[in-house]
Amino acid sequence: MVPIEKENAYQLREYLHRKVSESAHADPFKSSLLYFLGLSKDGVPSFDFATLSLYQRCAIAGLGVLDEAVSSLDVSRLLGQAAKIDSTPRPWVSDMFGVMAVKWLAGQMNDARIAREFESWISGFLAQQVSGDHLNLFEKDIAAYVCSGDSAVYSSACVPLFLHYRTIRRIDDHQIRLSLFSRFMAEFRAQAQEDASTALLSLMVYVFDQVNQDVAVVPPKGWSLDDLLGFLEHIPVGLKRWTWEDAGRTRGAEPVKWQVENEYHVQNLLYVLLAPIFNDIADEVNLQPVGQKNPRIDLYLPSLHTIIEVKYRKDVKKSFPTLIGEIAEDASLYRADTKYKDARIVSFLWDCTRATQEHAKFREGVSKIDGIDGCVVISAPSTMS
Repeated sequence: MVPIEKENAYQLREYLHRKVSESAHADPFKSSLLYFLGLSKDGVPSFDFATLSLYQRCAIAGLGVLDEAVSSLDVSRLLGQAAKIDSTPRPWVSDMFGVMAVKWLAGQMNDARIAREFESWISGFLAQQVSGDHLNLFEKDIAAYVCSGDSAVYSSACVPLFLHYRTIRRIDDHQIRLSLFSRFMAEFRAQAQEDASTALLSLMVYVFDQVNQDVAVVPPKGWSLDDLLGFLEHIPVGLKRWTWEDAGRTRGAEPVKWQVENEYHVQNLLYVLLAPIFNDIADEVNLQPVGQKNPRIDLYLPSLHTIIEVKYRKDVKKSFPTLIGEIAEDASLYRADTKYKDARIVSFLWDCTRATQEHAKFREGVSKIDGIDGCVVISAPSTMS
């Protein structure tokens, strides 16, 4: 790559994007990868899928960008092939990005036999490539993911961030993500002087875009789950000034009482409090149906990958055991959606009965529910009666 004088990261991003767009144009897998990453300006790539090699077809199918599919028989055929023919390595031996896509395809098959065949296939070449001088730092990280999945340890910032943004391996600890951001930017700027592959540069541009979007919505101090829980638990400090008038405060004014009569009122209150901090907050998020159930998340904070489940206790008719049961059911429904199966869940209860003697036991019970990461209980202001 010819070094460029412009140091501005956004200019470098445009330069690299133009470069990968030009080089990917004539290559089916590279153009499919660019489209998979949302970086293609030309829309769905166009080529004759049937004329491609078996390996190319499987790798492209693993990206899931085309309507074309390959059969489990074809996948088994590929996975049964040796890494070399007459001492000549096959194309996939040094193509970590294509091998990663084949891993995804094998996973999509949801077949234990194919999973075993894939492990046997990569054992024929991957370890040898990693131990030699054939792969760069980023390709070795891709190989680590292909071999070890969730237990892989990475040397780069680009690869774990890529897996995070593709929701393959989430990085929920915000401080860890922030530290990766600065490391990634150093890796990204280094590409001005490097001669990286088109696939790697595509990943670089994709992660650059995602990091910049993440930085735009993330709280300035990089909140953790503990920070969020601490904030929610201190809401009563502000409720001391909750408007609840017995008489108007100005001449001739009617008294005003800010009623909190329903669960959605509490949800709206939390939205008002959290939206200035979490610009990416979402409410009423519909999830995948579970049978006849249509679960819906009350509040979701993408930058913390955290769900806030809001509950409202109007009177003693709504018992604490009933609330615990509802929370357990909601948590299990959220986990059934693959996008949110690893999300943190915080339960937030607004108790109109102010049964503070029950709150500790309630929090203890909720904390024992599998998948619940925090429980906050707030009593309605004492002026409300």
